[in-house]
Amino acid sequence: MMFKERIRETYDDLTPGFRKLADFIMDNTLDVAFLTATELSRRVGVDPATVVRFAQELGYSGFRELSREIKRYVRDRVTASYRTVEEAETVGDLLHGLAENAQQAMEYFVTTDLASVVEAVESLKAASHIWCTGEFTGYSIASFFAGKLLVHGIPATIFQPSMVSTAAVLTQMEPGDVLLVFIDDEPCLDAGYAVRLANAKGLRTVTITGSGVAMPAREADVTVIVPHKSPSGVSAFGPLMQVLSLIWEALLAPQTQGQQQHAQELYSHMSRLLTLRNETPEYELAAPVNLWGDNIRNA
Repeated sequence: MMFKERIRETYDDLTPGFRKLADFIMDNTLDVAFLTATELSRRVGVDPATVVRFAQELGYSGFRELSREIKRYVRDRVTASYRTVEEAETVGDLLHGLAENAQQAMEYFVTTDLASVVEAVESLKAASHIWCTGEFTGYSIASFFAGKLLVHGIPATIFQPSMVSTAAVLTQMEPGDVLLVFIDDEPCLDAGYAVRLANAKGLRTVTITGSGVAMPAREADVTVIVPHKSPSGVSAFGPLMQVLSLIWEALLAPQTQGQQQHAQELYSHMSRLLTLRNETPEYELAAPVNLWGDNIRNA
């Protein structure tokens, strides 16, 4: 089990000092790879002994063993693309470095973390109904994904993780349903509460996130942690969209007979709607424009 998974699984039981270390390691993995226990303790504001006990709490013999694993992680994942970005003299050089880093990050993700994606896909494939939510930009991604599911005949509902909306949705959730949460790298407490209550009701929960310590990530049955660090210094959302596309394609391939029939019916209705639009007289098409024009003039 990798250090990131160990941190996520033990996070709720950690002391405040240990949580500060966990947060720092998860958010600054590259820096931590080059720090001693004493240097890390200074950066976080705890004593060196706390760093050692933290590593032991995760199941390592001490910080040296944890540090070796972090170094391997960074060595395998962070390469010359960082130097390319830092030394870029043109926009073209910058984009080349960023693209190279994104490719390497996804290759490493597929090598080390694909099992979590497999588990997520299997949960979604078995779902009677998929309830989608997220906070901030995560909600927009959830809305997009729910729309894609509906177009292809997969029952899905998008909802805001507010107190009233979550309570209303929980009353409608049934055994066999799955709650799917999208989180970038925000804390997202409301989405975390939704995951916790869905779990309590016996539902399967899946979180796709860039933050392994966000509450929805810690609470979910299945958590897919996608790489989001970038040599540009800002959070990258490309890997999240790539993982989303992987899940989407895996869900639809191969298509079931029911999905194929749904697609045929969908195209049939679209063709009929296009025919109706072509058959509609020009005055009918112009009516809404004229109505708005009258409203504006009368305003």
